[in-house]
Amino acid sequence: MSKEPFDTKGCDTSALYKCAYPAPYPEVRVAEPNPKYAQLLLEDYAGAVSELTAICQYSYHHFVLEEENSEVSKLLSCIALVEMHHLEILAETIYKLGVDPRYRIIEKNNAEKYWDSSFVFYGTALCDRLTADLAGEWAAIANYRKHQHMIGDPYVKRILERIILDELHHVVLFNQVIEKYCQPRFPK
Repeated sequence: MSKEPFDTKGCDTSALYKCAYPAPYPEVRVAEPNPKYAQLLLEDYAGAVSELTAICQYSYHHFVLEEENSEVSKLLSCIALVEMHHLEILAETIYKLGVDPRYRIIEKNNAEKYWDSSFVFYGTALCDRLTADLAGEWAAIANYRKHQHMIGDPYVKRILERIILDELHHVVLFNQVIEKYCQPRFPK
């Protein structure tokens, strides 16, 4: 395990660490190949509520909010980078479980449903975007918890638990900016 929250492969990490929970990630490994577990993780990887959706949504929100609110824009970019690391971890785990990590889910009838940009909440204003981003974090945590209970592989469970720590940290960060910019102000 590395001492760093994640390997950024040469990137400037000074701002990133505030967006990742300060704990190392476990090694990506699996007890044995298990396509059923991989199918569950594909939902977290590239389903409607997934790392891929979060990356695209936060990146879009970062771009459109850059002029309006640089603090929030930078936070969204920072969180998106952490979500990219989650995407990479999930891709490696899915692959080790024996499934090709394409951007799709595999439904119960074995039909493939590929990721779609309509999963992204584009929004129209700062606060509706932040509220949607916060709701997405809670939905992701619920999905990860559900999958943790369905997966018997202890290595995969540890990976999901570490990702959940980041998602809970993102909830805190989103709540901070929502409180700062979206709460009604009452006269004193």
